[in-house]
Amino acid sequence: MEFEFNNEEVRLAALRQYQILDTEPEKAYDDIAQLAAFICGTPIALVNFLDENRQWFKAKIGLDVPEMPRSVGLSYLCQERRDIVIVPDTWADKKLAINPAVTDYPYIRFYAGVPLITPQGDMLGTLCVIDHIPRELNQKQIDALLALSRQVISQLELRRNLAEVCHVSAEQKQTEALLQRSQQELRDFVDNATVGMHWVQADGTIAWANKAELDLLGYTPSEYIGHSITEFHVDPDVIDDILQRLNRNEILQNYEARLRCKDGSIRYVSINSNVFWEDGKFIHTRCFTRDITERRQVEIALKESEQQLKLAFQAAKLGSWQLALQTGELSISNQCKENFGLSLEAAYSYNDLLACIYPDDRSYMQDSVKQALKNKCDYEAEYRSIWSDGSIHWILARGRGIYSPDGNPTRMIGVTMDITDRKSAEEELKRQNLRSQLFAEITLKIRESLQLEEVLQTTVTEVQELLQADRVLIFRLQADGSGTVVQEAVLPSWPVVLGQNILDPCFRQDYIKKYRQGRVSAIVDIKQADIQDCHREFLQQFGVKANLVVPILVGEGIWGLLIAHQCASPRHWSNFELELLQQLANQIGIALSQAQLLERETCQRQELARSNAELEQFAYVASHDLQEPLRMVTSYLQLLERKYKSQLDKNAEQFISYAVDGARRMQSLINDLLNYSRVSTRGQPFEQVDCTAVFERAIANLKFAIEQSEAIITHDPLPVVMADPTQLTQVFQNLISNAIKFRQELPPQIHIKAIRKIKEEEQENKKLYPQGDKVFGHRQQGMGHGEEFTNDASCLTSENPPTALTPLCPMSQAAGGATSTIHEGMEFPTAFNEWLFSVSDNGIGIESQYAERIFVIFQRLHGRSKYSGTGIGLAICKKIVERHGGRIWVESKQGQGSTFYFTISDQAGQTTLQGICN
Repeated sequence: MEFEFNNEEVRLAALRQYQILDTEPEKAYDDIAQLAAFICGTPIALVNFLDENRQWFKAKIGLDVPEMPRSVGLSYLCQERRDIVIVPDTWADKKLAINPAVTDYPYIRFYAGVPLITPQGDMLGTLCVIDHIPRELNQKQIDALLALSRQVISQLELRRNLAEVCHVSAEQKQTEALLQRSQQELRDFVDNATVGMHWVQADGTIAWANKAELDLLGYTPSEYIGHSITEFHVDPDVIDDILQRLNRNEILQNYEARLRCKDGSIRYVSINSNVFWEDGKFIHTRCFTRDITERRQVEIALKESEQQLKLAFQAAKLGSWQLALQTGELSISNQCKENFGLSLEAAYSYNDLLACIYPDDRSYMQDSVKQALKNKCDYEAEYRSIWSDGSIHWILARGRGIYSPDGNPTRMIGVTMDITDRKSAEEELKRQNLRSQLFAEITLKIRESLQLEEVLQTTVTEVQELLQADRVLIFRLQADGSGTVVQEAVLPSWPVVLGQNILDPCFRQDYIKKYRQGRVSAIVDIKQADIQDCHREFLQQFGVKANLVVPILVGEGIWGLLIAHQCASPRHWSNFELELLQQLANQIGIALSQAQLLERETCQRQELARSNAELEQFAYVASHDLQEPLRMVTSYLQLLERKYKSQLDKNAEQFISYAVDGARRMQSLINDLLNYSRVSTRGQPFEQVDCTAVFERAIANLKFAIEQSEAIITHDPLPVVMADPTQLTQVFQNLISNAIKFRQELPPQIHIKAIRKIKEEEQENKKLYPQGDKVFGHRQQGMGHGEEFTNDASCLTSENPPTALTPLCPMSQAAGGATSTIHEGMEFPTAFNEWLFSVSDNGIGIESQYAERIFVIFQRLHGRSKYSGTGIGLAICKKIVERHGGRIWVESKQGQGSTFYFTISDQAGQTTLQGICN
């Protein structure tokens, strides 16, 4: 609403001469307003000056705002009439009743205003009183109001006169200094405030920002101030809305927006803002920015959580319910209705829901609720519900009580879920677990014995007890369809058929073919079954009313039948029972195969043992019987050589020399063969043997060869083991002798090492022996210390680590004398402890394809002219090591030396390798 008055420009000029607008509150004016409110008995009194577009309040009682638009309120009435205006009730005047100051804050119902007219006749404003209820003023109140208005004019005149006379007075300077200090304090306060503040000019440029604002967004002053506010708002429509509101002179309160930080992150803020106007022009906004990111994140997370909860309820088919305990009023969701098989359109009471619960479960459900409320704990129960179609469904119900301040329960809230599928799965799982448990128990009993008769007897006994069948039997089937009952478990009241030879006249070859393919026959009632009459009569003679037949397959053929009879009454055979008998029949087939295999292997072992014994006896007898004639031949050849050497020509001398040398080699071969045969037959009992002493004895035996070859032999600390000392000495001696013999041009370097394979419960890194090495031949610093055995034997040689080690692993060609190849990744048995020995050298090495061949008796890789020997030494080592429950193998590369490994058990009386493998 706009108003036009004569001489408005003159009036405004007169107003500005007094320099009263936007000045600080003054006690004189405040006292006048206070006195006016007191005299008239109103809650609001104002000393109001009318600017071009606003009403500015120099003094105000009962009003919170410092100014109001000029178009709002009733001051224009005083300006029109230039006299006192009294409006007892604004609602009585239709025009005044719609004034914004009447319909909105400050809700004027009563108004009395006196114009403030200067001695020159200029109307500057009003002294007015306002009330929120209708009222009247008496004449004394009116006169007092007029007198007070004149006091306002007197104060204005005094102010103007003082301003003109003392504009440079000390008081003014002091006031200015105080003002500057106040401004500085205000500036410091704003700069150090914890709430962000900024000014935005009318064109959207940021004119100023405090430190809290810059810290919030992470910008420097130059990166923020002087830039358009649109650069920092994530949502352009939001900043447009803010500027439009402020241009309408609206005050923003808790306006939420998103600002972009320097690091790219987004902060949620709450903005409070208004506009500073000057001469009716938009100068700048004054904005307060409060960070609400954490609150918004919590709200977003809560909203997402609620959405997820809703989706979870839908996905899990959770129905919700709420029960008023005093009235029985029940509120349930549609899903809850579905869980109980109820119509979605109808409403239901607690009793309606209770009627849906299976009768046997109602008391349990009600008791669970009462107990939960009594103990003030959560309620949970599983019970059955009956749907309208008669089907039974399982319900899982959970709930919680809500209590009054005095602790009494007022209502319950909770959820329900149809768990019928889960219950069915649990029942099936129980059946499967029971079947698995029973199957495992029966299988264990079957496998505990390799005696075929005992296996079959165990099967029929356990199956009869498990199935509670009247008879369970195993029928050994012949090719013509006849067979014999080889085992039977039958209740006393029914005939025994054990041992009977039976021929079913209806049992044709096509039945055998079907059973061979795994066919299972389950007859619930032989009277109703679709079978031939001859077969029905055959079963009836044994009192059978229902039967279950499962084939027992061995390999690709049918061995027999596992049969269960029910004689007292017909019987339905469950899938559980069918599957159980099928699995047991499979186990019987496996047991039969194992028994047959064991029988064959036992025969083969016995034949092999007999053959080996005969071979060893032959070798011993042959070598022993050849000793005497060979000594005679050797003696006479040597005598002939000494006595007639000068009488023979050179060819004869050479022939005699060849004969003598051949006899000596024959003697050596016979001795080695005799030693080989005596490993098993003439071995000494095992005893505690110090391997260091054994090693030194072997070195002493090889003293001449060591000195001649300048060999350097070192060893790590060696253990004490249970062994045959003579045979262990021979192993060391043969391996070291080979290392010296098959050397390169450089002096041989030989190192002996031992590490222990320990059980898992022993400490893995325990050192068994103190440091210190012994050196034989040329002295040299030792090459290491005793170690414990790990699953990686690379610690035994840095250059040529063995592929892998598997203690107690059966050798692939044990009977033939060859060692097995060990593959990486195989695990070590931990049945007992053992020592792994290694003998490493820098000799000529061995090609990998010969790694097994060298342990076979009489096998040589080189001619006798280059390297002497009989080819029995490593075969003797292998036989000795195997007698000690170990094995021996080699890791080598041509031209890079060799490492021979062998294992010895560290426990007395340990089973030999053959025993372990078998």
